[in-house]
Amino acid sequence: MLAVFCVSALSAGLRAFGQATESSWTFAVSGDSRNCGDFVMPAIASKVKAEKDAFYWHLGDFRAMSKEPDQDLAAMLSAGQRLTPDEYHRSAWDDFLNRQMVPFAPLPVFLGRGNHDTIPPMTRQGYSEKFASFLDRPEIAEQRNKDGANAAPVGPWYHWVENGVDFITLDNATKDEFTDEQLHWLRAVLDHDVAPGSGITTIVAAAHEALPHSTGSEHAMDDWELGERTGEMVYHWFYGAQAAGKHVYLIASHSHYYSPDIYDTAYWKQHTSNVVPGLIIGSAGAHRYALPKSAKKGAKTMIYGYVQGTVHGDGTIDFALKELREQDLLKTKWPQAPEAAIHECYVHNGDQ
Repeated sequence: MLAVFCVSALSAGLRAFGQATESSWTFAVSGDSRNCGDFVMPAIASKVKAEKDAFYWHLGDFRAMSKEPDQDLAAMLSAGQRLTPDEYHRSAWDDFLNRQMVPFAPLPVFLGRGNHDTIPPMTRQGYSEKFASFLDRPEIAEQRNKDGANAAPVGPWYHWVENGVDFITLDNATKDEFTDEQLHWLRAVLDHDVAPGSGITTIVAAAHEALPHSTGSEHAMDDWELGERTGEMVYHWFYGAQAAGKHVYLIASHSHYYSPDIYDTAYWKQHTSNVVPGLIIGSAGAHRYALPKSAKKGAKTMIYGYVQGTVHGDGTIDFALKELREQDLLKTKWPQAPEAAIHECYVHNGDQ
């Protein structure tokens, strides 16, 4: 039986971490913690807390939601215990909260929705209810009040502003996205950000799947017609914000590797004069994919880790990949986690 998840421990979100300095401050982001996230995420939590990052941003796919439990969850069951598919589905998100989120407390955590978080019996309403304490964090609720009539409902898309940076969480986890409702909301957010006197210097937008025509287009919004069409429009909107003088960065996961410069492609160089900086970081525990041939220099797979963003005083952000070693996973392991299972996840959980 999993321990009862303590919402107050995470919703407190003490701001002792990552306080802004005159020069710079940091945050951390990654996604896709299914399969082996119960082993990987505690190590990520330990690292980002030690770095005093301001927050951690998880871009979705908390559990695989297949017929069989994720291998990390299964490895920690009592001897002889097995979960039926129904038992697994009922406990999967509690497992994520207890074993992957609790280690971050009191660090603020922001969540995005992934495609595996939509697999039946999981629903959008169930997601919004289960993770309400994350989707309505004080920072998000305060921003919602400021947005007034343009505020998003409590759910998978939202934004918050921190030290002049607008952090935007988008939802493209299902094939009906981007919906007109989400597009209307995003357009209002960007119109505010580029308006004179907004106080916004930088925009960081994150979604589970990369926008179309990236180096990771084999596994992104290119996969469905509405996704390609609305994703292209949203990219042009962010490009417009960049052209208006804002520093803009786009982050995705979904593909289980690290890949920088993902919009530096022939398509976007043909359609815009300066591509928007972007990256993929899907290395929080999921089965790791082979890199596409189009991946840029510096891309890596068969790793676990996250990206740390350093926000400078002028609003520019540098991103650095932070890789985990097997020893990092062993140091932070749950008492019932077998070392052999951790080794198996570290070495063999991937295409290579």
